[in-house]
Amino acid sequence: MSKVLFRVSYSIPDGKRPEYLAAVSKLQQHYRGTNIDYAVYETKGKHNHFQEVYVYPGIEAYEASDDPETLAGVSQYVDKIYALATNVSYDVSFEIV
Repeated sequence: MSKVLFRVSYSIPDGKRPEYLAAVSKLQQHYRGTNIDYAVYETKGKHNHFQEVYVYPGIEAYEASDDPETLAGVSQYVDKIYALATNVSYDVSFEIV
């Protein structure tokens, strides 16, 4: 079974960074107890530009990631992040080896 890499890139407006980081912290806590690897990176040289990186163990886990039951405990934080985010782009990749 090949892994699925899902990346979301976006910018957060000045002044909203503390609010954003608080929401990201809640997502990090949530994903620690799962089989999904989750991390957030800030792009070097781009102020307040971030990438969320999810690594799913397989296509089934990736497809289930939009299930409201799966996100029930953290949906408010996901909504907060995307309400703040601008210039959003997504990328999905599949492991080949």
